[in-house]
Amino acid sequence: MTKLAVVAGLAMLAAGCAYQPQGEVVMACSDYIGRPISDRIAAYGAPKTVVRLSPAEVGYTFLTKTTTYSGGEVYYTTNYMVGSNAHRTPVYATTTTCQGTFVTRAPYDALPVEQRIIVDVR
Repeated sequence: MTKLAVVAGLAMLAAGCAYQPQGEVVMACSDYIGRPISDRIAAYGAPKTVVRLSPAEVGYTFLTKTTTYSGGEVYYTTNYMVGSNAHRTPVYATTTTCQGTFVTRAPYDALPVEQRIIVDVR
């Protein structure tokens, strides 16, 4: 009987050890370097501003926030007086932010967006 009490105690302790919410996380936007700016625009929408940084560079400023939810899995506890009970783990929201100016090489304004490759993120 004591083994059962120890196992039940450990199970309850493990069920209470959910991870802490991570809150807001800043993504490294450098994974877009080497890809056309049109991929970034298609994925997250229009930029906040477009500025010519130099005669050969154009900067696209973006601010993107994405929220994902994790948790909510079902786990069961056993109560020998009543039976088993279904519970859910807490649901946590994690917001990722990608912000910065994506620098592309564009020596002239008529260069199509599909050909403007991201060379830096500031």
